[in-house]
Amino acid sequence: MTAERELPPYRALLVVDTKGFGSNSDAEQGVLAAMVPDVLAQAFERAGLGEVWQNALFPHGTGDGYGVGFEPRFLPAVVSKLFDALENVLAERDARLRATSRYLRMRMRASLNVGPIRQADGESSAVAIGAAVITTHRLLDSAPVRDVLAQSDPDQTFLSVVLSQRIFEDVLSSGFATLPKSRVVPADVEVKEYRGTVYLYVPNPSGDLLRTGIGKEYEKKLAATEEARGEGTTNVISEMHGGTAIQIGRVHGNVHHSGS
Repeated sequence: MTAERELPPYRALLVVDTKGFGSNSDAEQGVLAAMVPDVLAQAFERAGLGEVWQNALFPHGTGDGYGVGFEPRFLPAVVSKLFDALENVLAERDARLRATSRYLRMRMRASLNVGPIRQADGESSAVAIGAAVITTHRLLDSAPVRDVLAQSDPDQTFLSVVLSQRIFEDVLSSGFATLPKSRVVPADVEVKEYRGTVYLYVPNPSGDLLRTGIGKEYEKKLAATEEARGEGTTNVISEMHGGTAIQIGRVHGNVHHSGS
């Protein structure tokens, strides 16, 4: 019989990266890379979470971004306060960058997730290991969170946030965060081996996000892709407590339903 292995401790993981990092010169990339942890440190401090930053678990640079882990008990405060603070810090930093070059910008994507994560040992090049780590990075690179920055005013919207399903259920839907769950927008994503629902949060929406709505551009692209494939819309509905749900991709004619 195979011996059971202990489940790694549950940790929250925040990862950020910088939009358009690779389009900058080597010198400019060096400037931006050095700014990322400083910007995060300021945001944590302003949000009243300086202790979380100072005691961060497995902090690590990613070249164009940064990642930190922390105890899940801090998640409600991180969700409710950190992202708004980070948006403000980035806006202030942008004003300084204007004096150097208008082509030099610091706009960020942020991904937040929670799950079993273990610290990597000395034989691994990774800092933290676990499926939750992989998912966090997958979500950071997903189309919906990228589209938010592409569809907004670069002089107004500096941060796009993607929250995992687990974060939404445990922190927002359960009412632990003061950020209302109506402030986030669900989006179905498929990135490599990951497929599921995420939740987008934009502290300061602008541009096309105000005209068409957060996530709408991604939805149009997804619908066009599914139509080209000849696919309908598929969804998973769980925890039904009665009633009927109908999910339809494209409808011709009428749909009738009569309850029992």
